[in-house]
Amino acid sequence: MVVLALETVTPAGSLALVCGEAPVVSVVGEPGVPHAARLPLALVDFLSAHGCTLDDVDRLVVVSGPGSFTGVRIGVACAQGFAVTRHWPLASVSTLDALAEGWRHARAADQPHTVVACLDGMRGEVFTASYGWDGTSLSALSDAVVGVPSAALLEGHRGPVTMVGNGAVRYHSVWSTGDAEIVDALEPLAASAVRLAASPKWPLVSPQALRPTYVRRPDVELARDRRAQQPG
Repeated sequence: MVVLALETVTPAGSLALVCGEAPVVSVVGEPGVPHAARLPLALVDFLSAHGCTLDDVDRLVVVSGPGSFTGVRIGVACAQGFAVTRHWPLASVSTLDALAEGWRHARAADQPHTVVACLDGMRGEVFTASYGWDGTSLSALSDAVVGVPSAALLEGHRGPVTMVGNGAVRYHSVWSTGDAEIVDALEPLAASAVRLAASPKWPLVSPQALRPTYVRRPDVELARDRRAQQPG
């Protein structure tokens, strides 16, 4: 089975591909080139570089957020368009799940461990979710939340704690007095997503039912509420 993954939640974005038992291949985009300017041609070029065409794809995976509002919307819309026109089965992976999976793939050992996926949410905030590694599998310990970095809970977890993601790196000084390990994403998010969603057990979603995962309300809604609260 050929599985293609698309990620536009970060400024650079990434693509990944896995074919059967072959290793995952991935590429990171140019941060200075908008996602809308390089998609969908980037998917065609990426497939061609690895000896595949659109006709070879059996499943499409999209990283559905949280992340850049514009990037999330572009990725979801692109995935919906391809899924409808090419009749591809579609899967969705959250950004924070992908960050945690990157740690599992690169660092997982036998002993229990806690992973806090931490994505820079801008505005002085981070998106976070906690995961527990029991020596054999990784499972979610909390839902995704957004808040100031100091609100991230690193106590009371089992085993060592690793914070992974660009939010952890950007605000490392907030947790520098603790024992948590701070690392950036250990592989492109699309690579983590394609590994997760290539599993036969990973749920599929119809293009019409695919929804962005914002966690935080969009700017346009917040601005509308502020206007509504202004007198006169």
